[in-house]
Amino acid sequence: MCPKVWRERDNVGRYSLWSNGSGGIRAYLDASDLAEWIRLKESGVSKKYSQELARRTMDAMCELSKNRLGKIKRQRSKDGLRYQETRLVLKADVELPGEVTKENTIDTLTTDAGTGE
Repeated sequence: MCPKVWRERDNVGRYSLWSNGSGGIRAYLDASDLAEWIRLKESGVSKKYSQELARRTMDAMCELSKNRLGKIKRQRSKDGLRYQETRLVLKADVELPGEVTKENTIDTLTTDAGTGE
């Protein structure tokens, strides 16, 4: 489940699982959105079990990323009720091993051109 959720980070669209952050957060994922996504992708999964799978998936993603991803709890109001929701965040200043960014590509091209390779 973790690899599928992580790949969805690159799938930008109207119904994207991950949301673009602002300020110091590059992207974030809410537990409720993940639970809903699991129910859409996996047939026959109950709402309660999808919430448990979302929690387990978020925990596993934090562990596998060696805590490069952070979890925060936030308060949210909906329909007059207050909820505490878990959000998985990828901060803007975190470097991910193997990630190709514009800066990495430009640095590589400049280095290669300078050495004649």
